[in-house]
Amino acid sequence: MKFNKLNKLVLFGGSRILFDFVDHLKKQKFFGVVVFGSKRHLDEIVPGKNFTLRAFLKKNKIKYYDSEDINKDKNLEKEAKDSLGIAFGAPWIFEKHTVSLFKKNHLLDFMGIDLPRYKGGAHYTWQILHGNTTGCANLQIIHGGITTFHKGEILSREKFLLPKNLQTPMDYFDFISKKEIEFLKKFLAEMVNGKDFKTQNLDETKSSYFPFLNTKIHGFINWNWSGKDICLFINAFDKPYSGASTFLNGKKVFLKNCRLFEAEEQYHPFTSGIVVRNDKKNTYIASIGNLLVVDVVLEVRVGDRFVTPHSYLDDALSFSAVYNSKGLKNKKTK
Repeated sequence: MKFNKLNKLVLFGGSRILFDFVDHLKKQKFFGVVVFGSKRHLDEIVPGKNFTLRAFLKKNKIKYYDSEDINKDKNLEKEAKDSLGIAFGAPWIFEKHTVSLFKKNHLLDFMGIDLPRYKGGAHYTWQILHGNTTGCANLQIIHGGITTFHKGEILSREKFLLPKNLQTPMDYFDFISKKEIEFLKKFLAEMVNGKDFKTQNLDETKSSYFPFLNTKIHGFINWNWSGKDICLFINAFDKPYSGASTFLNGKKVFLKNCRLFEAEEQYHPFTSGIVVRNDKKNTYIASIGNLLVVDVVLEVRVGDRFVTPHSYLDDALSFSAVYNSKGLKNKKTK
């Protein structure tokens, strides 16, 4: 598959990689660029940066649209003409009539995950929980409509191994973003040079789906788990997120930067969650099979116990986070 001549890229969505890609495009000035974002992506802090995507686009005079529903956005038809579209975590499902606006080229979806193994959302959190150290970048053809969602052919793909010392989602963002931008640069160069891309269908027998998450609802620690599983969980909700949560003396607290040490003795499950040692730098918590060392933004005394009421754990397991262009659609209050 070859691409027709084009002079503009239309980018959709948000995320760290869209930010990095726009930053690259404005420097090389080979393609024009326009962004269709939504309030959710435009106004959240870009992971690893200290500002929003909207602020970045304004500062660099990049044309953008704040679109609540891309399938009804009248600005898209004029921008799509003679353009290639690429989506980066877009909050909409593109309908067939929207995709057809890119009739001279295509609308592609960039997916920074190992397709089809990690469909869904909260990819880095799930990978950390599973101990998965495989990175992957894909460009997938979007055909439009819910029945073809994330089922398009793969146009370009690259897999790579992640260093074993990556612990938090921020670690994943920092390392993978460099791989992803190089992947996109290579794709642009191949496209400009007239490469005939060979498409590849997904092997759906290897498909799995992991749902979107919300840190405030799903990030509660279950102290009945093994120390290893708790440590993975704490780190999986670490930066750029607010951290895994639990309660101490009736107050909600967030734990970050968990390190795992061999238990100094065989802790009984009843001991799990108790602060057994505390100094100026670290808080030491007993868990099943291990001693956990964490950062806590709160005064903690030895003998204190971290506890998560079962009602919070039940809510975390039963709540399915649904996001739209404005953010979390099905908000839960407690």
